[in-house]
Amino acid sequence: MRDFEFYYTHDGSVGLYSYDVNDVYHSKFGALSEAWTKFVLPSGIDKLVNNKKNINILDVCYGIGYNTKALMSFVINKNSEILKNKKIKKLTNRNKNIVSKYTNNLKINTVELLPYIETNNKVNFSSFNIDCLEMNKTLVKISPLLKTVNYNKKFFRKIFPHTYFYLKKRLKKNCFIYNLLFLPKLRNNKNISQLLNLRYREDDKQLINVSSDYEINKYVNKIILKKIKENFGDFIVDEYSENLYTKQQNYKYFDRYMIGLAKNNGLFGYKTQSKSKLYALLHNIYYRYLSSRYIKMNFDIANSLFNLNFYIDDARKTVVNLIDDYYDLIFLDAFTFTNSPELWTVEFIEQLYKKLSQNGKILTYSNSASVRMAFLNNNLYVGKIKDEITGNFVGTIASKDKSAIKYPLNNYELGLCNTKAGIPYHDENLSLPKEIILKRRKYEFNTSDLITASQYKKAMQLKNKEFNNEQE
Repeated sequence: MRDFEFYYTHDGSVGLYSYDVNDVYHSKFGALSEAWTKFVLPSGIDKLVNNKKNINILDVCYGIGYNTKALMSFVINKNSEILKNKKIKKLTNRNKNIVSKYTNNLKINTVELLPYIETNNKVNFSSFNIDCLEMNKTLVKISPLLKTVNYNKKFFRKIFPHTYFYLKKRLKKNCFIYNLLFLPKLRNNKNISQLLNLRYREDDKQLINVSSDYEINKYVNKIILKKIKENFGDFIVDEYSENLYTKQQNYKYFDRYMIGLAKNNGLFGYKTQSKSKLYALLHNIYYRYLSSRYIKMNFDIANSLFNLNFYIDDARKTVVNLIDDYYDLIFLDAFTFTNSPELWTVEFIEQLYKKLSQNGKILTYSNSASVRMAFLNNNLYVGKIKDEITGNFVGTIASKDKSAIKYPLNNYELGLCNTKAGIPYHDENLSLPKEIILKRRKYEFNTSDLITASQYKKAMQLKNKEFNNEQE
């Protein structure tokens, strides 16, 4: 029985379709683009990195990890810029002796040098604790093994940058050459096509341009794979996940290099080295960590920034046991409320409220009136997430702190929340099956005295029309 189907989205990232709920995890416009525009960029993570030492994040419905990956990429890229601009002092003779003592030790771990680097160069980074909630363990395990960008486009842009940008500027999206070179081949799956209406839009302004700044950093999947091994042990590639990536139709969606790392358990560096290789190794340590020529963040430094924890269970059960007033950011990326109403209820939002720090933010892709009403019922200030590229409002943000809301709901949107469309879902004991939650909400909807959303919209249109006539 097939559980998942993979497909490429417009920005070249891999999307996922679930047969279990007959729904997609990602829109046709881009799985990676969604993570940036609806979660990471509007989260204010840049300010947090500058102002807070320890940052805590809760990723509800981790899936295959795009939100976490995008956030980690942002952090690594930002800290890499700090290191590029930081003048690192050359080793003194005394400090050279510190490194030279390792020549007598055949077991080298570069992490041992990190305290020295931070102490002597005063490079202080924020640390990130990311708690990831997901029901399906297989999705977590395969998340670092999937490609995160279409390689044809990435390779061509890297090797022939001038030609790439010329073609991008001159050729239309429906041009055969452009499609052949840059756009991924879509699967001819009827269910996915009907759900996504997978047709590329010619209006480029409607889509985020996933530049090199917003691609997944090369270290991210390796870090996640390392953290998964720490959480679940070394047996990452089980029989089921191996069946997924060995299928011919799925071959193009998986990164063979990452699969090799997962299978061979030869992850990250060196445990023993021959003496002939050891001196070259120490030379590399010097120039990669301590020399003024160092311009890139090394894997060990990047890995030390993150503490990832994976919780494989119903999010309703897990969230109750998490620490209160702890999380600076909460990403709520569950399936739509028709498929996963249990994660959009007033009671589940109440639990998220308890876990949210005073200045923290909850971000979600949903613009639903019922979801916004669930936030409002929990005394949260509610606003909209704006895609700064297109100018469209693409999600909802909530916080205990009113100043954290850049685009608050207007009177029309607040009025819509007080119609039948704004009737929220309820699950008092955080244990009801979704069918019961949906039936209860449907009953409340049918018996409510509130006006419908369509009636409200017509009334507002008539009111605006009368107002315009009076002005004339």
